[in-house]
Amino acid sequence: MDFSKKNFFIIIFIFLFLDFIFSSIFFKKTTAWNIDLYKEKPWRIASSDYHHGLNPSINEIEQWGESKTRLITNSLGFRDVSNKEISKISTKRRILLIGDSFIEGVGFDYSQTLSGLLQKYYNSDYEVLNSAVSSYSPSIYYYKTKHFIDNGYKFNMALVFLDVSDVIDEISLDFNIYDSKINTKDKKEENNIKNKIYIFGYFLRDNFITFRFLSIISDKTEILKNNLKNRYKASKFFKKNFFKIKDKELTIYKMINIDRGNWTRDATSYNNAKFGIEKSEKYLNKLFKLLEENKIKSYLIIYPWPSQIYFGDEFHQNHWKDFSDKQNINFLNLYPYFEGSNKEETIFKNFILNDVHWNSRGTSIVYEAIKKNEIIK
Repeated sequence: MDFSKKNFFIIIFIFLFLDFIFSSIFFKKTTAWNIDLYKEKPWRIASSDYHHGLNPSINEIEQWGESKTRLITNSLGFRDVSNKEISKISTKRRILLIGDSFIEGVGFDYSQTLSGLLQKYYNSDYEVLNSAVSSYSPSIYYYKTKHFIDNGYKFNMALVFLDVSDVIDEISLDFNIYDSKINTKDKKEENNIKNKIYIFGYFLRDNFITFRFLSIISDKTEILKNNLKNRYKASKFFKKNFFKIKDKELTIYKMINIDRGNWTRDATSYNNAKFGIEKSEKYLNKLFKLLEENKIKSYLIIYPWPSQIYFGDEFHQNHWKDFSDKQNINFLNLYPYFEGSNKEETIFKNFILNDVHWNSRGTSIVYEAIKKNEIIK
């Protein structure tokens, strides 16, 4: 190595060393570090019994999209109003909510979630327990419910909310040879070269101003690139000039074109999702059999995403109605409660913008429908 190259590497080393020291002692303590941008969520954990869940008895501020909300769990690791201890048997009748991010209530404080609304209304007679967590699907519904029943927890009623994306999520889950548990990430995977590169990259991003700045620039560039790509696709979809696409049109396009919710659009997409549908049926059957054996009254409840409201849907509604009839399962279809003469306005009124989750008004629609149908009585 010649003298100039040696000097170059010495300068780089000194620069990074000073960067690391300055970042650690001073810059990480400032708001400019924007720590929430890459903040880990260590309270969202892997589970050897039911794949993943939430740590018990936490009280954290969690970033979800553009919103920050308080995430509190009880002793079971269920979202709740406080870190209360949950006994195995309750003096009140107990309702178990089963679902994914919609029912967990991501992006909202507990009082604004479906569980919070139900607990407030039925508080004198019922205890509402919310077992839902983001990215759950039927096999996780089954294994998690079985885990708590096997450990002696008693429930009187279970409301199972089947999400449109559950069918797609179910495809990616792997099970052991005895079909008795879901395999979580193999520890050997964590040691491969690709993951080591990711871990090293995160270390640089989280400990050096230079690399954090480059990460932010990269992320902002990716956002800009995706917005341009979506604007182009929206211009094709609405058959308008690229430069004449309005923000409202871009927003609705993004809300109705989420891949995980598009299998209900046509027969081809439906056929591509059949493996996930079969797995979902299998574990829903196991779940409802488990509930019946433990004398737990249950309902299967479905609801639309913006995509189903905009394009219509016969596959999801008809399939699970037929499934419920054949298996003698109580069934509630919430699609009619999200109907309106103007599909776009219905979506904007009831869902978080640029997202597929209910907003406060959408959550209230589900809450009122449950009351109106006298499911809980």
